Amino acid sequence: MDINKSSLHTDIDTVLNNYDFDFSDVEVTSLGNGHINSTYKLTTSEFEFVLQQINHDIFTKTVELSENAQKINTHLAEKNNQGEYPLAVPQQLLTKNGDTTIKIGSNYWRLMEFISDSYTLEEVSSPEQAALVARSFAQFSCALSDFSAEELSVIIKDFHDISFRMSQLSTAIANNTHNRLAQCQDIVDFCLSQQDFINSVVEISQKLPLHVTHNDTKINNLLFAKGDVPCAVIDLDTCMPGLLMHDFGDMVRTCCSNLAEDDTSTEEMVFKYDIFEALITNYKEAFGDTLTPLERQSLIVGAKLLPFIIGVRFLTDHLEGDHYFHVDRENHNLDRVKSQFQLFKLVCEAEPELLKYAE
Repeated sequence: MDINKSSLHTDIDTVLNNYDFDFSDVEVTSLGNGHINSTYKLTTSEFEFVLQQINHDIFTKTVELSENAQKINTHLAEKNNQGEYPLAVPQQLLTKNGDTTIKIGSNYWRLMEFISDSYTLEEVSSPEQAALVARSFAQFSCALSDFSAEELSVIIKDFHDISFRMSQLSTAIANNTHNRLAQCQDIVDFCLSQQDFINSVVEISQKLPLHVTHNDTKINNLLFAKGDVPCAVIDLDTCMPGLLMHDFGDMVRTCCSNLAEDDTSTEEMVFKYDIFEALITNYKEAFGDTLTPLERQSLIVGAKLLPFIIGVRFLTDHLEGDHYFHVDRENHNLDRVKSQFQLFKLVCEAEPELLKYAE
């Protein structure tokens, strides 16, 4: 094995003993750059797998998370077999006891199929690529449109609930446990001044239908095959009942700025209209006539909401001492806040032009 920690060796060996495969000669290497779960690629002479240790501090409903993924994968595989879903569906492998996870000590592990010759991309580089991203995630949710979202467990309660996130922020402001409020009072004031927008989000959210949503629609949660063609949606950890505007808004958040989310050059941020047009056009086309008129309108709301709500979460974490999001430098979360709120402002400024795409 290529992993050096003996305790990790022992845990992995114990995990693999619970599966009906020959792992007597296996190579284990780290896989991906995720900040939450620990993921490894397993290679034997016959098979390739993905082994993942699920972060149970972040995902406290660990078993429910893997059971959600199992239900989704089963449904998508059936759709794929019927020719109604074009992407591959990498499956979780069940243990000898038929379980989706195995617990070793306090840690939960799962084994999944690895799609050979696949790879991930870290950023959208063209409208053509944005179109592929939007279409793939729309196909994912569209194929699940006849699966009852209520059958899934809610993995993170109030994940995209703006009222809940503002309540968390208000508590962080009141407590000011790390004496950071003074240095960012102007940002806090801006955030609190957006109550009309917050009210509009609450109002429309109450009128929209629930779907199975991915809730982390970054390009690196797609697998690509040769030629940069999407072949699978991955990372189903946050899949749960939600609103389509959340998935679409996260695509806008992660694709439509020319800067990384923690870049400090916020004054140089540009909103990429061509990327946005590719995203919304292809997202709507993949759904066809199944989107309601209100859902179409909500996509623009989502484009504003996701930068704002993630900014609120970064600001809350900054005030609370950076205990949730990983930071690499002083004021890292605050830099993220400034970037997200700048994107929010740019989307708001662009809204009159963007609304024509919601028709």
